[in-house]
Amino acid sequence: MKKFLLTYWLGIALLFAIFYWELSPISTIINTIQTDLTAYLTSFTLPLGMIEEHKIFITSHYALVIEKACNGMIPYLFFLASIIAFPSSIVHKIKWAIIGYFIITAINIFRIWFVTQFVLEEKQNFSLAHDYLGNGILILTGLVLFTSFVKTRVKDKIVTSQTISKTKLNFSKQPMTHNSI
Repeated sequence: MKKFLLTYWLGIALLFAIFYWELSPISTIINTIQTDLTAYLTSFTLPLGMIEEHKIFITSHYALVIEKACNGMIPYLFFLASIIAFPSSIVHKIKWAIIGYFIITAINIFRIWFVTQFVLEEKQNFSLAHDYLGNGILILTGLVLFTSFVKTRVKDKIVTSQTISKTKLNFSKQPMTHNSI
């Protein structure tokens, strides 16, 4: 457990430094691509013309903005750190890293659509929809994915060769001989 926690927190620090920190050139490229992809895919869930670039127009004076923090990378990096830290084969980790990316991205697009629907009803619903319900959906998704990852891993077979030697008792009908001292 200590090894998992240490690896998990180190993984989070390293993944966020590489893929999310403002000063990382890799982070800038990946987050720009991911934010563009999120906005593009979200545009298919909303009426035509409601989204332009990264803005979802609720009214002519009110818009929701899909920023770097809204692109789904944060929950994905937490998920990725957990599967990296958990003992499993590399193939299993890579498979679940890919599965997790697609599922978290899809759920994040649903989350943005969901928040938009709440805000269309009433602008004051933003905090409830975004901070609690939407983020709760992403947390639950990460937990379900991690649980599925753990449940589907193939545990290393521990092969222990134990030779059990049985004492053979000889109950033959031969007379016993005694040696006297």
